[in-house]
Amino acid sequence: MADRKHMSDEARDENPGLGEQAGEGVGGIGGTLAGAGIGSIAGPVGTVIGGLAGAIGGWWAGEKAGRAMEDMGDHEDDYRRHHREAGSKDFDYDEARVGYGIGHIAGRNPDYKGRGFNDVEPDLRRGWRHENRDYDSMRPYVQYGYERTSKTTKTTKD
Repeated sequence: MADRKHMSDEARDENPGLGEQAGEGVGGIGGTLAGAGIGSIAGPVGTVIGGLAGAIGGWWAGEKAGRAMEDMGDHEDDYRRHHREAGSKDFDYDEARVGYGIGHIAGRNPDYKGRGFNDVEPDLRRGWRHENRDYDSMRPYVQYGYERTSKTTKTTKD
């Protein structure tokens, strides 16, 4: 996957990865099923993406949402630092990473460009699907991830 993020969008469209194939061109219940498919590759983050795709559709249901997570590793140290400093003692970083990941991806959504977290949160809350954690317990991590990527990087366009 690391090599894929350096490919142009055109090259990636010609040779989609597994996560992109799972999420491409779906909406409604198909988005949830795609998320489950991505979930088997990307874990709980993929499942939440599927919930967002099913509830909201649009960009969330396409391959670009999966691509938006590719550089999460570049931000990992900062997310870990934030979790240490502000994290809940109720769960470890690996669980909080789901919230950071969804916020990270949401910050790349071109539909949210220039919008604050409070403006996009209703979408994120509505689409949240996680087996073990409700949205409110993950909210601080979702918000931090969103604010980090929405301010610092380009969005992934359709």
